[in-house]
Amino acid sequence: MKQFAIVAALLALAATLSAAPAGNTPDGIERGPYFSGTIKSSYPVPNNLAMKGLVVSVGANREVHVCYDADLLRMSVVWSGDYLKFGKSQVEIVHPQPPEVAGKPLFGTVTGPGWAKDGKFEDLRENKQGRLPTEWAKYRGLYLNGWNVILKYTVGAAEVLEMPGLETVGEAKIVTRTFELDSATPQTLLVSDGLPAGGTPGAKLTFDVAAAGNEPAQSIAMAVQGGKGITLENNSGRVTAKIPAGKQSFRIALWKGAKSDSAAVEAALNSPAMLPSLAALTKGAPGRWTQPVETQAVLGTGDGPYVVDDLTPPVPNPWNSKTYFGGFDFLPDGRAAVACFHGDVWIVSGLKDPQGKLSWKRFATGMFQPLGLKVVDGLIYVTCRDQITRLHDLNGDGEADFYECFNNDTVVTPNYHEFCLDLHTDDAGNFYYGKGAPWPPTVQSPHQGTMIKVSKDGSKLEVIATGLRAPNGSTLGGPNGWLTVSDNEGHYMPASKLNLIKTGGFYGMRQSAHGKAPPDDKINDYDQPICWLPKSQDNSSGGQAWVNTKQWGPFENHLLFTSYGMGTLFHVMTEEVDGQVQAGMTPFPLKFPSGTMRGRFSPKDGQLYLTGLRGWQTRGTRDGAFTRVRYTGKPVDMPYSLHVTKQGVQITFTRELDTASAADAANWAVERWDYLYSSNYGSKEYSNLAKKEVGHEKLDVKSVRVGTDKKTVFLEIPDMKPVMQMRVKCNLKAADGATVSQEIYNTIHKLAEK
Repeated sequence: MKQFAIVAALLALAATLSAAPAGNTPDGIERGPYFSGTIKSSYPVPNNLAMKGLVVSVGANREVHVCYDADLLRMSVVWSGDYLKFGKSQVEIVHPQPPEVAGKPLFGTVTGPGWAKDGKFEDLRENKQGRLPTEWAKYRGLYLNGWNVILKYTVGAAEVLEMPGLETVGEAKIVTRTFELDSATPQTLLVSDGLPAGGTPGAKLTFDVAAAGNEPAQSIAMAVQGGKGITLENNSGRVTAKIPAGKQSFRIALWKGAKSDSAAVEAALNSPAMLPSLAALTKGAPGRWTQPVETQAVLGTGDGPYVVDDLTPPVPNPWNSKTYFGGFDFLPDGRAAVACFHGDVWIVSGLKDPQGKLSWKRFATGMFQPLGLKVVDGLIYVTCRDQITRLHDLNGDGEADFYECFNNDTVVTPNYHEFCLDLHTDDAGNFYYGKGAPWPPTVQSPHQGTMIKVSKDGSKLEVIATGLRAPNGSTLGGPNGWLTVSDNEGHYMPASKLNLIKTGGFYGMRQSAHGKAPPDDKINDYDQPICWLPKSQDNSSGGQAWVNTKQWGPFENHLLFTSYGMGTLFHVMTEEVDGQVQAGMTPFPLKFPSGTMRGRFSPKDGQLYLTGLRGWQTRGTRDGAFTRVRYTGKPVDMPYSLHVTKQGVQITFTRELDTASAADAANWAVERWDYLYSSNYGSKEYSNLAKKEVGHEKLDVKSVRVGTDKKTVFLEIPDMKPVMQMRVKCNLKAADGATVSQEIYNTIHKLAEK
């Protein structure tokens, strides 16, 4: 009979643990069991920031909130009542600022390690930035079980599981931290700072708090429940827990409230605690968002060779989840995983459905500004501001149960502009992403404005290039295995551009040079882009994609470039002259409903898919968009390749031209200009940079020769020379009479002899 009672009690506990909480959805958004971001609090000291904060709400109504600091493995702050102050910019993402604690603080710690090393809590991090050394402590990820969050981390060689919770005794709310660990050495845990001094070391500490203002007298109680030989000690208001070596399962209970409730609280703390098995909660559990959202794709129409299919986002949805799409990739079965800036990942099915019926399944939530996603061996990796997260569906129910910290070596500061952007892998399995520089441009960390490489196993992060400002998109691949990344105008960024990244390169933004900028007398000695783009064509650049299929028209093995600001797509024509890569771009006559940022080709249908969002400076009208650029099989009339020589410009088109039309110099117009590289934000367009003459220099097309293939034309142009920007315009006819009206924007670093 006693055994039955124990089993019944455990089942009741499990039901309580997994019950979906009610309430706590500020601004109407249900963010899932946890939320991550840089979290600001003024307790127990002003400007208490958890750079990589993890907020878990506990209680039947999620009325108490616990913020962990994943860099320092400390409990940053605990508060009750209102959740977080997000502000309008947090929802619209224009200039998102760190959310701030909105309710009443109860407990907290000052910035520093949450676990001692050799008995000391001294913060030895360089500039007090980034995570603790791995040999000290390291965050490993979190498990979700129902609405419970179980943190996984290591302290030295010891693996730790920790779960926050809440118990209610009358009106009193007791915050709990349940632990499981097995340590070969004793450990010391920081419990809370800013408390009254005093108390005898032991399993329980109690304090009286002086009344403040009109508040009633308050008390504080702390207790260790379970475990073996664990004691609490108070050193001048800093409470720590001394944990002997060995296998331990225990919890620390924390209460602060009206003194009139202290007797009931003390009785509860003196009672034996029924501790859940945290290890058992790490095996996966039934999902929370079981109902997919069905949408209907709007298939593109028109008589051109390419049309844009609108793969309608899951809006509205039951959770009011925002769909600012920040990155995506394809799963092995052809479904797509799509990340959202506000923390979600969705799985979308039905991409090959001829009727355009789509099904969106919410797969993960709570992550810190995801702006890149890559699928490797069937697992989803997400570039977040705080880490690369590897998502695991442990029980196969279509929702992530383990949010593994694959690598969190990147340093985070509160500046909104230092987004981590995109995600790609090389043939060896290493990962690459860009990290933005701050705005205003006062770089304060070693990773701001850089291109970052993470080893295949996630154990090592290294900066491979510097001098970036807003690297909002990249790609890796093509015939030469190039790593490219875009950037857009700003300080020491005269215009938008496409960079070809080489290890050790410096790409122009002197504030984010990290010691690699040339001296002022050689200010222009930075790695030049392979192509500049004027503001009229691209005011904020996006990502790139290599055409890796024959199913998308004539551009196999060619590079594509997206403009986030203009919501457009470009074909990139690269060439190499004397070891120098340079390029020209021509726009596709296509428009997109949101800023285009990420592009990938589906291995199933060979078509180009794009995601994007509406945030900072874009013509996009929709919060986010998932689109497909579908090749219809109709003739393509576009420039295919570009070659510049000392005698002029050679352009090859995708199909035959009308010879008379193409040979008429009056159907061509060429002009060029330069930009001023300086500390100013952007640049004017200069026809004569030395004399600061604003405008474009128009060039004479002396003659036009059409090749025997009827696709290639050569424009004879006197006085060819290197230039930052050239524009070639044509208004021609194809051999079948179709109009060929195109513009090419190119950069010339070197001129070929012929």
